[in-house]
Amino acid sequence: MAMSSSVADIREPETASTRITRTCTGSHLLKFVGYSFDKGIGVGECISSDTFTLAGYDWTIEYYPDGKYKSLGDYLDFDLKLRSNATKVRVKITLTILSQTGGTPLILSSSMAVTLNTNESSNCQYYMSRLDFEASEYLKNDSFTIQCTVTVMICSNFKKINCKAHPFSVQPSNLHQQLISLLERGDGTDVSFNVSGVTFDAHRCVLAARSPIFMAELFGPMKGKVNDSIEIKEMEPSIFKSMLHFIYSDSLLELEEVNDDKDASIALAQHLLVAADRYGLERLKQLCEMKLYEFIDANNLAITLTLAEQHNCFVLKSACLEFIKPPEVLAAVVRSEGFEHMIKTCPAILVELRSKGS
Repeated sequence: MAMSSSVADIREPETASTRITRTCTGSHLLKFVGYSFDKGIGVGECISSDTFTLAGYDWTIEYYPDGKYKSLGDYLDFDLKLRSNATKVRVKITLTILSQTGGTPLILSSSMAVTLNTNESSNCQYYMSRLDFEASEYLKNDSFTIQCTVTVMICSNFKKINCKAHPFSVQPSNLHQQLISLLERGDGTDVSFNVSGVTFDAHRCVLAARSPIFMAELFGPMKGKVNDSIEIKEMEPSIFKSMLHFIYSDSLLELEEVNDDKDASIALAQHLLVAADRYGLERLKQLCEMKLYEFIDANNLAITLTLAEQHNCFVLKSACLEFIKPPEVLAAVVRSEGFEHMIKTCPAILVELRSKGS
């Protein structure tokens, strides 16, 4: 009887692993006021910002108005220095100059990751030609704003993964678009608002979920006294419409659309800040504060400071008080249209200014 033999191939299942790097990212805005006064301090001389904390570490931005190195020519130079007591901090840094006319921000450099120790600078090339800078949209009213974004590596590890690919592609969330469409179509609305003769229809549940004031008004103890049509006083229809758009979308396209018109942007941000504070919309309030901060100058500072005081905008108020420190800026603010209104409505600010000046 004949016997045969064969060798069977044994195939191991495919395996794979992925190295996962966990990071922490944060951003810091730094506004430089008085560009012309800083120019001319000398090559290699820097102005250091106050220490700020991002991604768990302390940093300062170093600004060289006349450049860090003579070999570069007539350039502005920037750098980031690690101030925390730490070693081998792996970090990626992006410095961006923000447009003051609503244009595209200028990314000076998005560096490769570098390793820093205490009091070491990134030594990356964050510089810009002075001639180009002074003719650009980034320098207005003798000021400009830098955004520093820091990404720090926290840890790395390996994770086994399943090599079997799946055929599914998950669409990104478009909940905000669906809610806006619901508002625009008017489907299922159950409450309306009369704002100076203009009617806006909305959904009670959406309003209550977004605003504690609407929650109390529509579902709280006073809900029995609320009619299907609610009159809104001391607010323009356009402002209520913008606020309603934000409630449904969590975005504020209107501010972006009028960004080319500085006066219109400031007016919209001022009115929306008041509305946001009135209805407890903290994110909207913060967005308006940030927009007003971007446009701070001697002409509008008194009005901005008044709003900050009246609506408990502590960060914005602090920025205004910092801006007004130079005597020449204070003198210009005193001559502005909003100064008399400020001292009449918020006399405590005048006391605070005098105490800081003494």
